[in-house]
Amino acid sequence: MTEKDRKKEEQGMSIKKNAGSIAVFILLFVISFIFIIPFIWTMLTSLKPDEEIYSSVLTFLPVNPYLGHYTGIFTKLGNFFKYFSNSVVVSFWSVLFNVLFAATLGYSFSKFQYWGRDLFLGFVLLIITLPYAIYLIPIYIMQSRFDLIDTRLGLILPYIATNLPMSVFIMRGQFNGVPNEMMEAARIDGAGQWQTFSRVMLPIVKPGIATVIIMTFISVWGEFTYARTLCTTAKSQTLAVGITFLRDEAASWQYGTLTATIILSLIPVLAIFLSMQKYFIKGIMAGAVKG
Repeated sequence: MTEKDRKKEEQGMSIKKNAGSIAVFILLFVISFIFIIPFIWTMLTSLKPDEEIYSSVLTFLPVNPYLGHYTGIFTKLGNFFKYFSNSVVVSFWSVLFNVLFAATLGYSFSKFQYWGRDLFLGFVLLIITLPYAIYLIPIYIMQSRFDLIDTRLGLILPYIATNLPMSVFIMRGQFNGVPNEMMEAARIDGAGQWQTFSRVMLPIVKPGIATVIIMTFISVWGEFTYARTLCTTAKSQTLAVGITFLRDEAASWQYGTLTATIILSLIPVLAIFLSMQKYFIKGIMAGAVKG
């Protein structure tokens, strides 16, 4: 093969490679657009006055941008702040204890040998495969006996339990990626078990911790089934449940107010994700591959 033929072959391979990259980019762009278009439509609808929303002429962008729906939330929807505060409190404690339990259990499954470890781990993996809705009736019966129905604690406990198995699996994968020599070096330097865990191991597995925080927060913040069944009044109902009532309180089918409420409810989720996104992919990959 001459030098000229070799250059032509290399150019052909380069063109094919670039064409493949462009095709992948277009495909990912289309998929991303399909997923994000409902959010964009909701946001734009929240900025339209009622006459544009109910107009027979469909418009994508608001002709006359209007912020009255956002200010109207606080005047028309009396329990909005209660629903929102319930969501914040329930999500905070659910995430906090889920991270603590997942980190300690994941560390135990990864770095220690003891009787029944593989059995317990297999039980955790089994729970992951089961739909969380099957636990609803037993949880409701138990909470009725302990007088936890219509309380924040009655939501926090099942949220921790249902999110913990996957979180443990992710954290175990993270700790599996940390060489045992790190633990041995810390112990040689005089660190105890707790110091080794908290000062040496935890800082290394930050991607896993961030992943657990994001996944748990999203799961708890938007969860509806448990919140609707276990909470009967605004005293403990979360925003995911409250939005379904806000529709009726807002004189039925006021799409502007509803979409504005939905957009406001998404702000905490976006804030959590954007603040930790650089760790998210690392945590998912490590938890899946090394687990």
